[in-house]
Amino acid sequence: MSEWVDLSLTLGGPRMSVVPGHPEVTFEPLNTHKDHFRSNTYMKMSIHCGTHVDCPRHFVDGGTTIDEMPIERYMGPGVLADLRGKMGENEPVTLEILAPFGWTPERIKDKIVVLYSGWVEQEFGTERSYVDNPYMSVEAAEYLVGAEVRAIAVDFTVDKLPPGQPPRDGDCPIHRIVLPKMIPLIENLINLDKLVGKEFELYALPLKIHQGDGAATRAVARILGDAKA
Repeated sequence: MSEWVDLSLTLGGPRMSVVPGHPEVTFEPLNTHKDHFRSNTYMKMSIHCGTHVDCPRHFVDGGTTIDEMPIERYMGPGVLADLRGKMGENEPVTLEILAPFGWTPERIKDKIVVLYSGWVEQEFGTERSYVDNPYMSVEAAEYLVGAEVRAIAVDFTVDKLPPGQPPRDGDCPIHRIVLPKMIPLIENLINLDKLVGKEFELYALPLKIHQGDGAATRAVARILGDAKA
């Protein structure tokens, strides 16, 4: 039998960080077992919260929405770069750092590439999560786009968010490079240590939100065996 790995954070609870300026995840009872003999709950949250996926509409005015995206963009064979110890907080993932993994365009075309830093496991739920995070360099993002990867999955936020500043034109360059090319971003994954040295498929199917610019996902991986040398 295949081994499955849950790559998703739990929505809500004490280990939840939200993008600065976005609302906290909150739950309110609509019905209770005591009064209504059942439980129904109202949830309030940002689409871009916890383990989630992005689509072009997030940064492209009039771009493809989450309900319009080809579903196959969010599932498929994956390759992982274990970046632990190779970069630190507030440092970018560069082409030099990725070079030892042998990610030629031929090898990663139509693959979901996974960048594993260990950041979410360490810092999610703290104030540092969206302040001191590692991020992607422009050169690395352009390379992955040019290699025609299927999606980019990370355990951090791909851009540096200027602390205390509202959104502005031209910010978040990695989102602006990747998303217009119909390459989804899958952010804030956990349990990536279980995929190191493995051949796997990744599934990050988004909620089908009408005209959504992203969506929460229950991301999982199916381990197929040990990775080929």
